[in-house]
Amino acid sequence: MASGVHVEVTDRAIITACNTPGGPIFEWRDEVGHDTAALAMAMSPVNSVLNALHRGGYVGEYKRSWGWDRVGSNGHDVRATIYNRSDHADIVEYGRRPSSGYERFTWRGASPPGATVVRPFGTRGWSGKHILAKAAAATVGAATGGAFSMTVSD
Repeated sequence: MASGVHVEVTDRAIITACNTPGGPIFEWRDEVGHDTAALAMAMSPVNSVLNALHRGGYVGEYKRSWGWDRVGSNGHDVRATIYNRSDHADIVEYGRRPSSGYERFTWRGASPPGATVVRPFGTRGWSGKHILAKAAAATVGAATGGAFSMTVSD
């Protein structure tokens, strides 16, 4: 039997072991960050090419623009930032008000589909899709065994 052995484990040592590469919190954060960005990408809408003929038929930028980064730690916390780099990510996430000005665009609902529509008095607004909020609620809820929950409404 050993005597006179004293082991001191400091708060800093525990935090460092958990929050640095290979540590359980570090690994958990990476898994949740990756899963949230992947789910957001999978849930992302892609516009109809007929609605985008006026800009060359280019669609899918929002879906392709998801990513995530580790955020630096002060030693006591680790964070992930999930982002979308498309120019219109805020509109997809939060929606937009009705417009009141002149608009010229192509639309799949026109006759014939994809024809140019001119609206001198604007168009209706629409609600946001809340893609990031829904993805975060799902992945963090699953990763915490339901200890975290968040309701997202349209």
